[in-house]
Amino acid sequence: MSYPPGPAAPNYGQPPRKNHAGLIIVLLLVLLIAVLGVGGVLGYRLVSGKTARPGAAPETSATKSPTAADAGDLARRFVAQLNANNPTAATALACADSKKVLTVVLRNDIKPPTKLTTGTPYVQETIFMVPVAGTTKGTPVTGYVSLHAYHEPLCVSMLNLTPR
Repeated sequence: MSYPPGPAAPNYGQPPRKNHAGLIIVLLLVLLIAVLGVGGVLGYRLVSGKTARPGAAPETSATKSPTAADAGDLARRFVAQLNANNPTAATALACADSKKVLTVVLRNDIKPPTKLTTGTPYVQETIFMVPVAGTTKGTPVTGYVSLHAYHEPLCVSMLNLTPR
């Protein structure tokens, strides 16, 4: 006897496939909470200044942190050397790990006559940013001098100029 063609009978012998969507969602939420927690702790430490610099001596009256006034003074001395067409003296104010890059930047971006002035320094975590504006190679420019506050002593790490 032959059976008429039609749909096959359901397979009742196997259990249904398990859905792992709930487990995956819970694991992703736990991971998200962990990442946010670690980010929150790091953010709090950066903002509150509770991070210790590696190898840094404890701050005393003899080893005070640089101030915006210190950064402004260094940026003015750096810009004065650029205005005097003295890139060697300007590079001497650079951080040790920035001298090579800064030498290339000065060679490519600064040409006489240069007349730059500095603005009011502001701090971003451990970096002071000092706005600069003026002319170089006869072109009006704006930008900033970046100074690292975690170096001893305070030093220039970068000059960034863009044409106006």
